[in-house]
Amino acid sequence: MGWRPERWGREPAMVLALVQAVIALVVAFGLNLARDQIGAILAVTAVILGLITRSRVSPAATRAPGSERP
Repeated sequence: MGWRPERWGREPAMVLALVQAVIALVVAFGLNLARDQIGAILAVTAVILGLITRSRVSPAATRAPGSERP
């Protein structure tokens, strides 16, 4: 199951978690920001990466009402 570069495109939720963890570590180990600034940065990254995640995991096509699954 090891690490593969192509996983980054298939696992956007993993990228979101990694980005937010890196931001938290940078703040914890020296970047001097107020709590409000940290919260804003985490919120903005969650929104942006959440939209990317949604576009990757949402169905590309919709079915007509009443259509059967194959």
